[in-house]
Amino acid sequence: MDLSLIRIFICVYENKNISKAAEILNLSQPSVTYNLNRLRKHLNNPLFERTQYGVEATKLSHELYPVFKESILKIEIAVDEALNFNPLTSNKIFRIGLSDIGEICLLPTLIEYLRAHAPKIKIEVEEIKIDQVEKWLIEGFIDVAIFNSTHLEFKHLEYETLFLERYVALVNMNHPRIGSTLSFDAYLNESHVAIKSSTGHTQVDHVLKLMGHQRKIALEVPHFGVLQGVLDKTDLMVTLPSRAAQQYLNQFHVRVLELPFQMSEFYVGLHWFAQTNEPLARTWLIQTCKKVISVL
Repeated sequence: MDLSLIRIFICVYENKNISKAAEILNLSQPSVTYNLNRLRKHLNNPLFERTQYGVEATKLSHELYPVFKESILKIEIAVDEALNFNPLTSNKIFRIGLSDIGEICLLPTLIEYLRAHAPKIKIEVEEIKIDQVEKWLIEGFIDVAIFNSTHLEFKHLEYETLFLERYVALVNMNHPRIGSTLSFDAYLNESHVAIKSSTGHTQVDHVLKLMGHQRKIALEVPHFGVLQGVLDKTDLMVTLPSRAAQQYLNQFHVRVLELPFQMSEFYVGLHWFAQTNEPLARTWLIQTCKKVISVL
């Protein structure tokens, strides 16, 4: 719906007079009447009835006014913030799509940076779903997304590589059968934790399948963030990106092992949907994510 129609509706509603509304909006009275008629046709309602002193709103107009007023106010605030964005004072909400490696490696450092340089900004994290992420970015449900898309193609998205990654194996330090090295037979004989394929972690099983093998999956989890208790209390093995493994190595009693078979490294990248007039706020967010990643 044309926003100018909503502005005209609000002004007529508040002043209860078409001539007065035309004066305030710096429009001719016929122009206001013409646009009101467009809105009436669109909503299939007269919206205003003529009275001796002006116009009186219909029941539908009384219901629409607070909704329209709030919507226009939000749009005006958003436009003003986009044109005059200041991270030190802005209370804007950003939505970031993150894979599990992004949640583990990027999020703590990003929040630390924001608390120092943009203390009023709020971050909402959405867990990446590979089959939805392009749609989310195009529709504006999320502002940016960070994940492994090495073997994926998104025709409508902008992309910038953040870092190169590789997979490693992780086991309890006191594992009863695994020592400081890992053989291929031992890898296949152990029971594994797998990450749901919807998050994009499919390379390991794909490579093994090409070799004519498959892992014994004992547990499937939505992301790496739930592994702490599992690794502490079981002999299960997990294959995960090296940066995520390093986080567990720093905090828990675990051992990191090189994989006993060849796997290609992969790129973790920043994705966004480019707009003709890129909002200043989102440009700042993109640059901030790149800056934070560069110090990891």
